[in-house]
Amino acid sequence: MRTQLLRLLGVAAAVLMCSVAGADPSDPSIDQEVPLTGDERLQITLSLLQRYPELASSRGVKAAGAFVGGPGAATAYVIFYPHADSHGIKKAFQAFCVREHASKPWTCNEVAIRRYLSLSTQDFEVRVTDGISSEAALALIEASRRELQANGSEFSEVASTAILILQLRQGIYAIDWGTREGYVKLSLHAELAAGGDPADSGAWHARIVEAPAQP
Repeated sequence: MRTQLLRLLGVAAAVLMCSVAGADPSDPSIDQEVPLTGDERLQITLSLLQRYPELASSRGVKAAGAFVGGPGAATAYVIFYPHADSHGIKKAFQAFCVREHASKPWTCNEVAIRRYLSLSTQDFEVRVTDGISSEAALALIEASRRELQANGSEFSEVASTAILILQLRQGIYAIDWGTREGYVKLSLHAELAAGGDPADSGAWHARIVEAPAQP
């Protein structure tokens, strides 16, 4: 999945760079993102339902797109609405698919689970990775918020919303903060003290690792 995701992100970056540079958007060497049709979404959904029956509990596709026009097979991504809620964390399927030709069906061999944590303090749901409980996620958010407040009001003004919690390695997490629309503004790393309780915000040492440029 990581290889496919990196390719999709690379394609999107290439399209953006060309558009900024004034390149011809019809250049066949550049993949372009287009929406999936209703029939394509249905074909992908039905193929995934055969493998993951629990997907039936989702209310459908939340976001989807395809990258076409460049060399090689076309690629697509599909993100579904959550199908389950376990211990305060919603779970949703995401799939990365390929198609060799427009007349062929999409094949989705890269399927993973996205997780969302709802907070009473913000509208945007925090994206969380595997291996973290809602209690630990809340403790990480509180520890990183405390670090932002300790470093001055400009940080809390720039970033008011927790966006993503990502495990870097055992006991160390990255926490991204940004706007209520989901735009990342700064990042922190938090490390759990030896023998500490992950659900205790005081057991986490957080530090800012990427902050907005100063004017």
